[in-house]
Amino acid sequence: MSSNQQQTKWSQFLSLIVVFFFWGFVASSNDILIPVFKKWFVLSQVQSQLVAWAFYVAYFVGSVIFFIISLKSDILQKFGYKKTLAVGLSISAIGAFLFVPAAASANFWFFLTALFTVGLGFSVQQIVANPLAIKMGSAETGAHRLTLAGGINSLGTTIGPILLGIILFGMGDKEDTATKDASLSKIEVVKKEYIAHKEELSKNILELKNDQQDDQTKVNEVIGLVENNIKLLDAQILSIDQNLVSTDSQIDEFTNKLSDIKQSSSSITYPIAFVKDQLKEVKMPFAVLGVAFILVAIFMLFSKIEDPAKEEVANEKSEEDNKPFRIFDYPQLYLGMLAIFIYVGVEVSIISNLPALLHTKEFGGVLEHNIAPFVSLYWGSLMIGRWNGSINVFNMSKTTNLIMKIVVPFVAFAIIIFANELSGKDVSSFYIYALWIFAFILMSFIGGKQAGKTLMIFGIAGVVMTFLGLVYPDKEIAKYFLISGGLFCSIMWPSIFDLAIAGLGKNTGKASSFLVMMILGGGIIPLIQGWICDFDKTSPEGIAGLTWTHFSYVIPILCFAYLAFYGLVTPKILKKQGIVMGENSSNAH
Repeated sequence: MSSNQQQTKWSQFLSLIVVFFFWGFVASSNDILIPVFKKWFVLSQVQSQLVAWAFYVAYFVGSVIFFIISLKSDILQKFGYKKTLAVGLSISAIGAFLFVPAAASANFWFFLTALFTVGLGFSVQQIVANPLAIKMGSAETGAHRLTLAGGINSLGTTIGPILLGIILFGMGDKEDTATKDASLSKIEVVKKEYIAHKEELSKNILELKNDQQDDQTKVNEVIGLVENNIKLLDAQILSIDQNLVSTDSQIDEFTNKLSDIKQSSSSITYPIAFVKDQLKEVKMPFAVLGVAFILVAIFMLFSKIEDPAKEEVANEKSEEDNKPFRIFDYPQLYLGMLAIFIYVGVEVSIISNLPALLHTKEFGGVLEHNIAPFVSLYWGSLMIGRWNGSINVFNMSKTTNLIMKIVVPFVAFAIIIFANELSGKDVSSFYIYALWIFAFILMSFIGGKQAGKTLMIFGIAGVVMTFLGLVYPDKEIAKYFLISGGLFCSIMWPSIFDLAIAGLGKNTGKASSFLVMMILGGGIIPLIQGWICDFDKTSPEGIAGLTWTHFSYVIPILCFAYLAFYGLVTPKILKKQGIVMGENSSNAH
């Protein structure tokens, strides 16, 4: 234990966990890009979800390519871990740099190509970085290193949307992001929303009048459309001033008219040079990311990281087993593949469609520049859960473990609040979210360290919380029920993974590659939920008293239900195979 060979190689490990930070930073930043692209490229909700689709499908494609090549030649054995990781980083760097010409051309499909390329590189990094982190020191401390790396991943998901929000929209306005003043009447709140939309359109007109690059006929045509909407807003604001004592039906009529005007505004196609100007701020953060990818790749190539793959060759050759590997021989695996597909899908879908939900009138008509705090709270919820789960890895007394499991989640929550406050946002309304964190802590105690039990309990919690998010009358509270899905998703990856590969022996590596392929769910399930959201355009009356965008959260309910089912039945399946599950360790994907 005290030998140098068994010491954690901190200089190399610290550079490696930067890769984990990248994964989180880019994945959560997508949720800021979605409403921005939706607005300026005039996309439907399902079209906007192609952002998540391009990113997560790349994981599937990359894993398949890696698997096919590995059938003929073991890449890690032939080229080594660090060279393969450097290749993955270089691929992601190319994708990050592609954001510059994509923004310059204001082409949505170019952006998707860039995101796909970044994700393709991430798929290679995923295959290499996790085992490499475990092997950068003694086997006994491998789980500690991977858990720490997972915590850094979650930190990236929390900081990413905040930083990108600052870059795209500037520092926040506390007054703009403050909760609704309780002293305002319902009609005054509606008036405030009219004024906010008018200010947004007025800003666009000022910038359009300075547009000297586009065809002036097109510019004047768009200015006319925007001015017409401002006239409609002015007329409604005047009507509100004349009816400050309004009935609920009159208020509903005003809010419906505001929704119609917003719908009209969102369907305006702006001139291409104007759109390019709106997207120019996207270039810098991704160019910096590209440079960072390259620097880390160079460091990896020239570092003294020992290649652990060579240590495994003898063991691989010593195993004699001609039995072919068939997925359907292992129900825990094929059911687990579906579980990973659904888990990643629901984790991404909840937040990818949240900006559209918050933009609806019932949830306060939150605009794009005020979305970042909610995105950071959701991804921060995963950080809270993973930091809490990582405590199980360390050897502590029961009393210390108990104290840490209560304190650490609230420390993580304080970091989320502090980071948003630094960005200039008023997030005092988030304080009530401490109640959901307390509920999460209680459930984590009930689940303990058993993968199946924990997955079942958190799956049931996800069903209950999402259902309450659909039916709870106060939408200021309902949104937190939906956001809390991040808390209950937080430890699902290691739980599913542990159950799925149990009893696979020497086929564990092959099984793992198939499980990584199922990250594809992050690109498919958001599309399905986005498709439901788009029914608001053709059926504005909604369903069961809800907008279609709100109702679309039945998809996460179904997803959480399956994950609870998998947590319930898999330990029983394994028991029939003579496998008794031990404790699981919490890591991030």
